[in-house]
Amino acid sequence: MSEYNEKHGKREASGSGFSLKKWWSNYRTWVASLDRGARIRYRVYQGLSAAALLVIALVLFLQSWIKLPEVPTPPSPPAPGINGGASQSGDPSSGLEYEGAELPEVTKSGRKPGYYTFLVCGRDVVSGGTDTMILITYDTKAKSINAISLLRDTMINTSASSKRLNTVFARNMGDRSLPDKKRVDNGMSALRMEVSKLTGIYPDFYVVVQWEAVGELVDAIGGVEFEVPFLMNYKDPYQDLVIYQEPGLRLLNGRDAMEVIRFRKNSDGSHSLGDVGRTQIQRDFLTAVLKKCLTPEILLKLPTLVQIFMDNVDTDLTVGNILAFAQLAVGMDIENNLTFSPMPCYGVSYGTASMVCAQQDELLELLNDGINPYLDEIQASDLQLMYQKNGGGFGVTNASLADPAVGRVYTPKPKPEPEPPVEPDEPDNPDSSGDPSSSSQPGGTSEDPSGSSSQPNEPDITDPGTENPSGSQTQPPEEPVIPGNIGEIDPGVVFPDPSPDIQNGNGSIAADGLNILPQTAA
Repeated sequence: MSEYNEKHGKREASGSGFSLKKWWSNYRTWVASLDRGARIRYRVYQGLSAAALLVIALVLFLQSWIKLPEVPTPPSPPAPGINGGASQSGDPSSGLEYEGAELPEVTKSGRKPGYYTFLVCGRDVVSGGTDTMILITYDTKAKSINAISLLRDTMINTSASSKRLNTVFARNMGDRSLPDKKRVDNGMSALRMEVSKLTGIYPDFYVVVQWEAVGELVDAIGGVEFEVPFLMNYKDPYQDLVIYQEPGLRLLNGRDAMEVIRFRKNSDGSHSLGDVGRTQIQRDFLTAVLKKCLTPEILLKLPTLVQIFMDNVDTDLTVGNILAFAQLAVGMDIENNLTFSPMPCYGVSYGTASMVCAQQDELLELLNDGINPYLDEIQASDLQLMYQKNGGGFGVTNASLADPAVGRVYTPKPKPEPEPPVEPDEPDNPDSSGDPSSSSQPGGTSEDPSGSSSQPNEPDITDPGTENPSGSQTQPPEEPVIPGNIGEIDPGVVFPDPSPDIQNGNGSIAADGLNILPQTAA
């Protein structure tokens, strides 16, 4: 009996289990029993179900990949460096040493929700400098973009020989033996810190574009409509560079775009833009590119654009991050919600170099009108701006000069031109022309009509500022020529020299935080 039950139980267990072979046999039998119409409808249903499952899986994958990045925490000031206590900035392990690691106070006030900041740079392949720098703030909730162009010739507070903003990146990249990504991170850490001193904003992310990528991008999106402001005609055999663009509204291809954004002046000297004019054209062109990129038909070209991006752009954003920002920008009102502004500045001369310094009040107004991502307003105390003093030297706000030599700068006094030879005067009395005794001899004596004798001729030797025998005032020696031709703007009005009552006279920091140097030539 137990033997029967054992066999019977096993038979029941095996019969109640799931058999894939049996299920498949039953399924084929069921499908075969359907008529032709029902079988077609069933196959269509099968296909739609499989497609739906694939779409759901793809959406779930994209949601995990295409997402907005977390706003990074700005670096904390690291320990003092080894060179005289110089501060280091960015990654403390990078070995970089440059001034001004401490972030502006406004960065500690918290963030406005939905605000992201980017430092976008166009890198010159020859010099390695960042000749185009744009600080961008993207308000994802209001779908608005506000940006400010930072001029390449902006004077910065540094002990390096070059005081231009566009040299910071290349100078701080580090040894060439480092991986390319590490070198770019090093350079951008330094540049972002310098931008924070100039604007009070430490950029969240960076994008470094090789200029060649602009042409490829324009070709990939089918060209860009742009109003070329005037005839551009320039040839530079040294760089093998030829620029020729007819004026007017035209559809520019990639080669045209490269010529427009690289233009500085015509070969005949006309339309010499300078840094300000050149960045204005670049801003206008970037606006035109963004307008085209935000059109619906460009979505079909995303694979090509992503490949161009991966090949020509260095950034700390992922492709998924960029697609997430682009997704939020769909439907943006480009005409009203996209603003590019130049940095308010005035021209200065440092030695033989023409540079610019930021105008503090105008800059603060611009920054707090849509660019500032922080809860508190950016104040003058958050900025470290170079300025030119009335005496011709330079100072910096809210910091000491990294290079004390710029505190008092003179240019060499120009050499006087040789005077033309003086022709001898004709005698006043023609009758005495033949009488040797009536002429004055050098170093001798002469007789006047009264018969009195004059003293030997001697050069006039008069101390500066004293009266000569004739009673007239002699002029003191000329002062050294001081640079600082800044056009119509008086640097003393923009940033006046500290008043005497706060100077301590020994070149140290006065009560207002400015570095006061003795008023002597460096």
